Amino acid sequence: MAERPKEMDELLCEPRMARIATVSPRNVPHIVPVVYIFDPEEGSFFISTGAHSVTVRNLRRNPAMTIIVDDDAFPFRAVMAEGKPNISEPLGTDHEGLKRVVDHFYEPGMWEKWVKTPSAEKTRVRLTLVPERWKWWDQRRKINGSVRIG
Repeated sequence: MAERPKEMDELLCEPRMARIATVSPRNVPHIVPVVYIFDPEEGSFFISTGAHSVTVRNLRRNPAMTIIVDDDAFPFRAVMAEGKPNISEPLGTDHEGLKRVVDHFYEPGMWEKWVKTPSAEKTRVRLTLVPERWKWWDQRRKINGSVRIG
């Protein structure tokens, strides 16, 4: 069994936007920007999203998902990971999970503002992705690679 690449953990642990792709019923990619938390010990991505979102509906029909995290300035770095995420049961507003993401991604004190927004009142699920395939490149360190886990 191949090991997960750890060369890019620093990038993945930074608070930055990612994009996740799922497949629509018409076999068209559906791509959305998300905030996430990466757990380097587990090699997993945590995303809190609406229980009734297009992303979740797509995943319930076809569980394939790709996530990409990258820089938008040269020299570029990027990680692409593929797999089948675990989708929790609906968790109500799941402020515990949502607060973890807001605290990681936004400025201090943002939760007090965020919890008053309509997004904080949506019924949520937790997506947890332990990737089966990784691809990465880092032009700063002149490295790249790919690996399939399992």
